[in-house]
Amino acid sequence: MTNTIPNRLTLVITFLITLFSCNTRKSPARHVWESWEMELTSTRTYDNPYKDISLSVEYTGPGNETFTSPGFWNGQSVFIIRSAFPSAGKWIWNTSCSDTSNMGLHNQSGEVTVEPYNGSNPLYKNGFLRVSDNKRYLTFHNMDPFLWVGGTAWIAPLRASFEDWKIYIDDCADKKISVVQISPASSWGGDSVDVRGNPPFFDKGLNKWNPAYWDGFDKKVQYANEKGVVVFIVGLMEPVERYPSEESASLFARNLTARMSGNFVVLSPSFDSRFMELGNTVGNVLNNVTSRHLITQHPGTPSRSLSHVIADRYYNEDYLDFSMCQSGHNRGNRNWCVWQAVHWNLDLYSRGEKPVINGEAYYEADTIDISKGPAYRGTAKDARQLGYMSFLSGSLGYTYGALGLWNWETDSTKGSYWKKAMRYPGRMQMQYMSEFFAEIDWWKLEPKHNLILNQRSDTLSVMTLAKSPGNDLLVAYLPKTDTIQINLDDFSFPAKVTWFDPIANKYIAQGIRTRKDENEFISPGLSESILLLKK
Repeated sequence: MTNTIPNRLTLVITFLITLFSCNTRKSPARHVWESWEMELTSTRTYDNPYKDISLSVEYTGPGNETFTSPGFWNGQSVFIIRSAFPSAGKWIWNTSCSDTSNMGLHNQSGEVTVEPYNGSNPLYKNGFLRVSDNKRYLTFHNMDPFLWVGGTAWIAPLRASFEDWKIYIDDCADKKISVVQISPASSWGGDSVDVRGNPPFFDKGLNKWNPAYWDGFDKKVQYANEKGVVVFIVGLMEPVERYPSEESASLFARNLTARMSGNFVVLSPSFDSRFMELGNTVGNVLNNVTSRHLITQHPGTPSRSLSHVIADRYYNEDYLDFSMCQSGHNRGNRNWCVWQAVHWNLDLYSRGEKPVINGEAYYEADTIDISKGPAYRGTAKDARQLGYMSFLSGSLGYTYGALGLWNWETDSTKGSYWKKAMRYPGRMQMQYMSEFFAEIDWWKLEPKHNLILNQRSDTLSVMTLAKSPGNDLLVAYLPKTDTIQINLDDFSFPAKVTWFDPIANKYIAQGIRTRKDENEFISPGLSESILLLKK
């Protein structure tokens, strides 16, 4: 008997050590800005863990840098926390659960060793997106400018298989499309389940999500990030139907943000909607649960209005990091498409407090098909023109759209089949646009249309111009074969004159200008052209 007591004591001590040490977990090393996650197991059972439990995590790293993010329920007794770490070194995490008696979720802790990233992915090299110090454009975490050239695949989370999504994202990466815009699970896409048969929620009231659906959603976002593409998630206040209760929308927004805590995403409550207080409610929820992801509102198009009255209403909200403009389709009225792309962006830019991005303009279609209605008759010319006009009118970012991709057409017999839509000429020309701006200091451009001395009265022929405040860079867009006369009194000379063909992706050098009174520039026979002056 004398030998049994120490043995029992040893067992008790071992049990206590195991009990307390299980709270501190070491994870495999990760690289800076790569997504990391940890699975936790609830020790209690709940009727609806999606709704009944809230879980948050505090992270502390080198230099006592701290940030917090939420965790989420992922089926049965499983909860997950995710993050991406901004610097190399040891990071400590500690959880807090609304049910403090849950020993599997509350006061759990661990450490992650984070190593420098030496690869080529621009996201992992540069970090999460933020706003520039001068409030004019978006940057990476390290303050390098982020060039937003987007594409829309709104309904792909529901309608695209993962293999098809990979084909699409690979093509985006090849074409220098830096942002893909999607919605969570919009019912207008005609599908109530994803391609694997998973509904997004177990009920119509958004009271309990289906982890199987959202795991597939996560996987698509993660793959895009791994290819260097940011994902813009639009419609958090209306993930399936328009419009749920504030409680349901807020609950979903918090949980989806938790899923995205380790990903390169931008978040918008609204999806092509009018101004709504619901948008503000969900915007504030997002602002409370993430300090590291940009928040905006994707507004509808208040067509034929002197200003973007929906974007106006949201502009001064504290949660809004940048202002999104939708210059829109305008039922195929090209005059309004152009006018709004110029004047709405100028108006928002003139406020000077937040960057502007034109997140939706006239979409390109496969053919001029009367049966599809005027909103679906956009051409490659429309996509190009509205893009360059937006960039030179204060919107330092632009998103292209295409019939067949935004609605993810799966019928291969149609001209708008999604694989055919990837080959539209306008989509290829978005690559040319991205590469053109990437070669210059685009973030320094300020709209200066007033310097054009021979501006056209015809809206579709209007020229746009922007230049740098240092007067060493000037870009002008000419939508037709034309001559442009420019007030160059403040520009620095000598200056190199180059024309760019946005259709054929060709540069035509025209030598050096040395005098300010040599202010007339004749397009070299191009049907559409861009003038580039550089000191």
